Amino acid sequence: MRRISQVFIAVFCAFVVTTGVITYGWNGSKVFGDEKVVEAAKDIHISKSSPTRAVMRLISTHTSKILNAIMVGDFNAVAREAYAVAENSKIVMEMFFSADGSAGEWHQETGGDAKATAEMKAEFEKYLKITIDSANNIAETAGKKDIVETYKSLDEMLQKACFACHKVSRYAWPDWPDFMKQAGG
Repeated sequence: MRRISQVFIAVFCAFVVTTGVITYGWNGSKVFGDEKVVEAAKDIHISKSSPTRAVMRLISTHTSKILNAIMVGDFNAVAREAYAVAENSKIVMEMFFSADGSAGEWHQETGGDAKATAEMKAEFEKYLKITIDSANNIAETAGKKDIVETYKSLDEMLQKACFACHKVSRYAWPDWPDFMKQAGG
């Protein structure tokens, strides 16, 4: 008898949870039902950080593969991945800031004006040019088969392009808590 009541309670709890999930699931597309929240969520996904995130997603795997190839001395792979970084950077630039002007529409959806788009393009182009030049330099250095210089070229790209852009475009990292500083963090 006790076993039957435990099964009944488990089935009843499962029914309540399933009913709650199904009921809430119908409203899931409304992001808690508030239209202002829906619009804010749309702005997050189509925002001025879109080009930067696109570049980071496209080149992060390539830069990781560059480091791996440097560590094993595969200079052909280093050059291939460096050229991929440069090519992907050019593609992202064209995708977001097309020469014919039609690609800037992603920013207009968030209410961005032409002046803000032009300023963003200038800042984005600055770091993207450094990335492309550095990636080409990595490939050229890899051709010399000097592992130390090839690594220095990668480090230079990370310092001058990636970290410099992060410093300008991201929020500052918070200070470490005191207990972590004491532990060497």
